[in-house]
Amino acid sequence: MTVLLALCVPMLLALLVWDLVANPNPVPAVITIAGLVLLCFFFSYVFVVPDDLTSSATDRTLSIASKIFTHTRHGMTPDAMLSTCQIILPETLASTILVTDGRQVIACWGEGSDRCPVGTPVSLETTKRVIESGVMSVFSRDGEVADDMHYFPRLHAGIVAPIAVRDSCTGTLELYYPRYGNIDMRQTALATGFADLISSQLASFELERLDELTARVELRALQSQVDPHFLFNTIGTIVSLVRTEPEKARSLLIDFSNYYRQTLSDSESLTTLEHEVEQGVRYINLMQARYGADRLRVRLNVDESVLGRRVPPFILQPLLENCIKHAMREVEPLSIVVSSHALADGVAVTVEDDGIGMGDEVLAHLFEPREFPAAGPETLTADGSVKRGCGLALSNVLMRIHVFFGEGSGIRVESVVGVGTRVTVELRGTPHEPVAVAC
Repeated sequence: MTVLLALCVPMLLALLVWDLVANPNPVPAVITIAGLVLLCFFFSYVFVVPDDLTSSATDRTLSIASKIFTHTRHGMTPDAMLSTCQIILPETLASTILVTDGRQVIACWGEGSDRCPVGTPVSLETTKRVIESGVMSVFSRDGEVADDMHYFPRLHAGIVAPIAVRDSCTGTLELYYPRYGNIDMRQTALATGFADLISSQLASFELERLDELTARVELRALQSQVDPHFLFNTIGTIVSLVRTEPEKARSLLIDFSNYYRQTLSDSESLTTLEHEVEQGVRYINLMQARYGADRLRVRLNVDESVLGRRVPPFILQPLLENCIKHAMREVEPLSIVVSSHALADGVAVTVEDDGIGMGDEVLAHLFEPREFPAAGPETLTADGSVKRGCGLALSNVLMRIHVFFGEGSGIRVESVVGVGTRVTVELRGTPHEPVAVAC
């Protein structure tokens, strides 16, 4: 169509010039000019203006959605909902907007909002019906004398749209207008659209919260799985040293006590890399007492400048445990190097061994937990303990890294059969403490 317009305009201009030269009568020229102007306006209206309007509307919608997400990403809190109301109200013709959780007001903004503070019980029957049905409703209070009229005495009509999370109506978005005639299809569409936008963002928040809870539950389950084989062997080792090397037995007993105290302690908050290294050293001391310092050699190469960095708890000891359980050969000694260094935007912790290594097939499924429903002969390791799957510890560590640091951080594993394995934990960005906020 643009090509057609480009062809028509020169033709009309040529016709206009020819009329002015060959015909002294100005009427045809005036008609030609009028036709040219109308044609230009027609093409502009049909092909240019709608694109500009659509682009402008799209940009504005995305901007509003981005602003709302900034406030609703932490849940349906009064402060978040108040900021959301302040963003939405200017986009409508309503005089007042409020958000409820079905029982009480969460936030209110606009005319008469001072009469309806946070915590005000829901009294509008339309709100109760929408909570029960999950369907938007338009209401009018003209000619009625209701208890809720004192909140917004000048506003006689409104729209109540449901806010739903996981197919359950958890609240309402309500717009109030002076007259019923102020409500049209555009206003109902805006109310429904904004309610759906809040619903989807609250659903995203709910999924993140469930991920955090899952990570915490799995960590607690992992901590509660005290390996009796490890426990009895460690106690037996300490008992055997009581008479021959009492000071060493005493030192191991202190390490053993501190190790389990730390392992079974609250692990929902960030700790420091220094504490993680100390916990790893305790575990290595116990393992060296069992296997011997000649067979299990460990070297620390930790940058002291990063020891104060905050890291998720219980991330180093599982890596050391994997080295000893899966990398140690039958007779030859195993060497482990624990190192750390600063990254441009974080810190990296590496555990490297010269053990038996892994093939590509094992690496491809390394982070997949393997669960065994029953402890039969095929589910027991050579030392008699129950198999828990090579990916259980790593998948749990990775999940907690994502909870505290996000998807930009993770675990990188490199391994060669017969050469060894290197596991690098990369923690990038600023960590955050998970905040449990009810939706």
